[in-house]
Amino acid sequence: MHAPEKPIDAPVPSTLAEAYRDYCQTVARWTWHLGGPDVEIEDAVQEIFLVVSRQMASFRAEARFSSWLYAITRKVVANHRRRHRWRFWRDKSPGTIERLPSSSLDPCAQLEQQQARQQFYRVLDHLPEKYRTVLVMFELEDMSTQEIADISHIKLSTVKVQLHRAREMFHSRHRQLLTEEKS
Repeated sequence: MHAPEKPIDAPVPSTLAEAYRDYCQTVARWTWHLGGPDVEIEDAVQEIFLVVSRQMASFRAEARFSSWLYAITRKVVANHRRRHRWRFWRDKSPGTIERLPSSSLDPCAQLEQQQARQQFYRVLDHLPEKYRTVLVMFELEDMSTQEIADISHIKLSTVKVQLHRAREMFHSRHRQLLTEEKS
C-alpha cells in the first residue's frame, strides 16, 4: 500500500493489478473513513479487490471507475461493520480500537486523539447508513456535493438534504453522548 494515490478522474485500469496499484491507497483511506476504527482495513481492502476482480469485466464506463470502486467499497465496509456489531453483541466485549500509524505526537496527545476518534465514531455509528455515508464523503473525504451525487447516483438536492440532516443528527447525538458521560 505504498503507491501514490490515483486522481479521481484517472483513466480506467485495464487489469486488476493496475487497479490495485493505482487505487489501493485511496480504497484504504475510504475504508478507514467509512468503517472507523473497528474495521480491519487490510481485510476489507482485500475483499474489495476480490469483488473488483469478479466484476471488473462487467464494468461499463457509464460512470467513472472511481465512482464504481467507491460503491463497492461502501458496500463491503458496511458488511464489515455489520459483522463487527454482531460479533460485539455475541461476545459481549468491545473490540480493540485499531488506529492508523501514529504521527510524532507525544503519548498524551495520542491518547486524546484516540479518545476523540472513538467518540466521533460512536456518534457516527448511530446515524442511518445513508446519512453516515454522505457525511463521511463530504467531511472526511472532502468530496463536493456534486461528486457525492455522481458517485451515489442520487440527485444533488437529495445529497444536500441528506448532508443537512446528517449534520443535525450527528450534533444531536454528540450532545446526547456528552450529557450521558457527564451523568
